[in-house]
Amino acid sequence: MFKMKRRTMVASIALTVALGAAAPAFAEGESVVLVATQKAGDQGPIDGLIAGLEQAETELGVETRFIEALDPATYENTLRTLARRNTDVIVTTFFAMGAAVQTVAPEFPDTKFIVIVAAPHDPVLPNARTTLYTTQENTYLSGVFGAAVSETGNLGLIGGVPLPYVWAEYNAMVAGAQTVNADATVTAAFVQSFEDPVKGKEVASGLFNQNVDVAFTGAAASDLGVVEAATELNKTLAVASPSLMDNAPEQVAFVASFEWAQTLMMEVENALSDDFQAGPRFGGIASGEIVMTFSDAYAASNPKAEDARVAVEKTYAAIAAGEFTVPYDETEPE
Repeated sequence: MFKMKRRTMVASIALTVALGAAAPAFAEGESVVLVATQKAGDQGPIDGLIAGLEQAETELGVETRFIEALDPATYENTLRTLARRNTDVIVTTFFAMGAAVQTVAPEFPDTKFIVIVAAPHDPVLPNARTTLYTTQENTYLSGVFGAAVSETGNLGLIGGVPLPYVWAEYNAMVAGAQTVNADATVTAAFVQSFEDPVKGKEVASGLFNQNVDVAFTGAAASDLGVVEAATELNKTLAVASPSLMDNAPEQVAFVASFEWAQTLMMEVENALSDDFQAGPRFGGIASGEIVMTFSDAYAASNPKAEDARVAVEKTYAAIAAGEFTVPYDETEPE
């Protein structure tokens, strides 16, 4: 995680930037600012990106800051304020901020803008980069694992909000599950928030009470509530955040996680290079940005876990070698 001294700076920096007030200048040298649209402490993407920011400071010698920009109405002003202060690299998060970068980046050609998980810019901006994970690979693996350990053949997918890419994840999970069990089904449910553990628990409990015994969850901070529900009802989870396995190793059986810190480092290095590559980039299994973890505690209590692990590792290796590509299909189920 990030240092306590940086944690205390978050609120004040976010406020001064949002209001356009005077903010402390960077020291001489290259500067990197991470502007997150969700709060720190999610045990997921934001904490992972903060870890990458700290790594960039240590290994690349850059000055860094972390800012929470939680109100969409402040996005463009926040980006402009940072760019006017000669920030070298502004790293932002998620789809809504991608639209703000599309507007602001052309005004500041000397600043590099990076958006982690956002739609590719159209047209491509010469000083901006978008990075997307091949998230359908993550859920395909989870479908293989889930179907291999499920007693009912009824799986679930819990998402934050029903964005198009989540339906691609859903379809990939169905496809992966049905390679193991042709009759396997996947039911999708949405928290309608990435930061509501209480609603996450409610949504997960509803799924589990419909005879779903294994679910994948990828709803950021809302996943904390999903884990609580799985623990109380003794259900199995596949997740995208390794820290959730620490919370409940007997319920969180499989993690197919995104290497947020590695992604941030890769993008900062690209932004600071003399050969900056603009436009979209996709990170996944082949690039080492999706990795797997299996719970030993879960395996000790479920005799199906070892066979499931073998099946998933075989699938992962095939994708990494380019022998198989998981289709990306945003079609919503009827």
